[in-house]
Amino acid sequence: MISSMKRYIQGLVGMMASVLVFASCLGSNDSETEYNNSTAIASFSLATVNRYIHTTGKSGNDSVYVKKLSNPVTFTIDQYNGQIYNTDSLPADTDLKHVLATINSKNSGTIYVMHGDTLYYYSSTDSIDFSEAREIRVYAQNGQDFRKYTVTVNKHKADNSKMTWEKMQASDFPAESEQQKLWEEAASIAGMKQFIGYGTTEGYAFNDNHLLMVSKDNGLTWTPDILDEDASWLPTSNIAFCSSIFVANYETDYQLMIGTSDKSDNTCIVWRKIAEYAENSLPSQWTLVPFESNNNYYLPKMDNLNLVHFKDVILAIGNDGEIYQSRDWGLTWKTTSKYTLPANIGTNNLKAVVDDGYLWLKGLDSGEVWRGSTIDE
Repeated sequence: MISSMKRYIQGLVGMMASVLVFASCLGSNDSETEYNNSTAIASFSLATVNRYIHTTGKSGNDSVYVKKLSNPVTFTIDQYNGQIYNTDSLPADTDLKHVLATINSKNSGTIYVMHGDTLYYYSSTDSIDFSEAREIRVYAQNGQDFRKYTVTVNKHKADNSKMTWEKMQASDFPAESEQQKLWEEAASIAGMKQFIGYGTTEGYAFNDNHLLMVSKDNGLTWTPDILDEDASWLPTSNIAFCSSIFVANYETDYQLMIGTSDKSDNTCIVWRKIAEYAENSLPSQWTLVPFESNNNYYLPKMDNLNLVHFKDVILAIGNDGEIYQSRDWGLTWKTTSKYTLPANIGTNNLKAVVDDGYLWLKGLDSGEVWRGSTIDE
């Protein structure tokens, strides 16, 4: 919130100047100058809002980084009752004490922010404390008439963005899709050793020689796919795959494949591919994500890997009791307080799938089923 007396003085001078000019005009013979006596807040939005995200590194140490929310919510302006508020609450870790707001008025009204018993001139470059309801006023050109509004910026009182889990019946676990069954059957008929997964137009499998094969005709024919590194770097076990429509490009899938091999003692092998299927698209290839020694956010080597696309992030789940998230499609992997396994889950031998906006887990040895959800940020 603005705390400088300088801003207060500037605002007070501005108001006095408006009144003096108006009085001067009334006392002159210039009848052509008129000042509008009506105004209102025309629009209200938050220009800059910060969140403080807590993460846990591989060493177990907690760290905090700042994330900016761009145009986070829509505000309702109730002109009749003088209320401005957001119906969609901001995340619980939002900093509302230092917010840049964009406020516009009708008929060139002058805007002031009330803090305590003092009015401060509004500036779009000065932060405002919205941690509690805040009064703002807009003065008409005549310097006397004004309208006041109470601005309430709502945020969640608890961190509702964290994963919440509900134990379900075994029969509730989503059944395998018909498309998955058709691809698996086609790969088997074609003599593939292991079916990996499919995207919008392409399916992938390993043949008997552990070559990565691709089919672009629903499994009728299979050809070796293009790799940017030697095929010896392909994962040999615990292989998991996911594919998602790449919104940045038309008719494009972003695909990720992870697994383990003797090539690495500590990390998973990670490959990714941008598969373009628009007419006249150039052939795409799989790219090996290199492991950098200075990268502390790698995906640890583990058994029984699962890979899912959930809430705009990639989640990897193995048998080490953690959920790893990647926001950059495989370059870095982190554990966070948001994505965690159920506290009283009875096994780490899991199968993970996403269905109908939920993350589902099934214990392959215990048979237990869990359904997880988060509130969108």
